[in-house]
Amino acid sequence: MTPAEHIRQGVCLKAIMTTVCPACWRVLRTDSRVWSHCGADITQLGKRDLRDELLGALSHPDRDTAIRAAVALAACHDVAASEAIETAMRRFPREPSVLAGLLDALVFVADYHAQRIALEALGHQSFIVRRAAAQVLEHTGQRDSEPACERRER
Repeated sequence: MTPAEHIRQGVCLKAIMTTVCPACWRVLRTDSRVWSHCGADITQLGKRDLRDELLGALSHPDRDTAIRAAVALAACHDVAASEAIETAMRRFPREPSVLAGLLDALVFVADYHAQRIALEALGHQSFIVRRAAAQVLEHTGQRDSEPACERRER
């Protein structure tokens, strides 16, 4: 049964909500102060600033969450965004859609590190990844990246 079906049937919303540890991503009991699985102090983790939460979310097991965190972090023009996104990309070397989503976030950063990551991605076997890398380079001033991307397809 989906959460929406639970709500339609009158199940209390609080009963179906879960709290997830931002350190290890496991479901927590709501009355926990220190999580027994990873030892994280839940009260302290809740006090982290948005930047720290976004950096942590880049390691989330859900791929879409990692992509959303990358975009949010990069949109804030955070200086740590490029390196953090590069680290997240290493987790998904064979998943072109995830890599492309993470590369898309680098458009907001447009620094030297983002350019280097995009240049490396131009050599990826997937056209989706190469195209996303070309778009990053296009936005960072490296306009000659497009032919390299197209040459790879021939």
